Amino acid sequence: MKDKIHKDEVEWLVSVYKASIDEEVTKKAYEKLIKYGLTDEQIQDIFEKTKPDEFPLDAFDKAWAKQTERNEFEKYTFIEMIKIFLLGPYRLFRYFDSGLKELWDYNYKTKFRQRLILLVLGTIFYIFFVVGILKYDEYKRIQKIENTPACSYLQSVRNNGTELGVEN
Repeated sequence: MKDKIHKDEVEWLVSVYKASIDEEVTKKAYEKLIKYGLTDEQIQDIFEKTKPDEFPLDAFDKAWAKQTERNEFEKYTFIEMIKIFLLGPYRLFRYFDSGLKELWDYNYKTKFRQRLILLVLGTIFYIFFVVGILKYDEYKRIQKIENTPACSYLQSVRNNGTELGVEN
């Protein structure tokens, strides 16, 4: 008497029967296939139809090679570039993580170049920004000092040639 057969289950049992290293699992899979009413020739035919590439590692290597080819020309979007420009230097100096190693490892050549340029430009931008703020603060401080009454008194003393109220 044949049990109700499901195609996916049969294919799975055939693959287990043909590819398993464990003898007990292989024996149970074979017994279940026989219970379903399959002959050795039918089992072999199903295995031939459903078997994956002969060398699964070759299939993985082919897929990996194809993915790395796609990665080579992938680019950042405009929004991502702005985020890298503004936040990348912070992340770089805060966590010592530029993200460049991962891009290089996974063959993202275009993204690698973009990120490197954006990190350098972002760092230069922040350096100029901080220096500009410091220069502006210094300028304002000097303006404030020059506009104080004590400073104007000393300037008038120097201009008149007198020193602290003593005349020649």
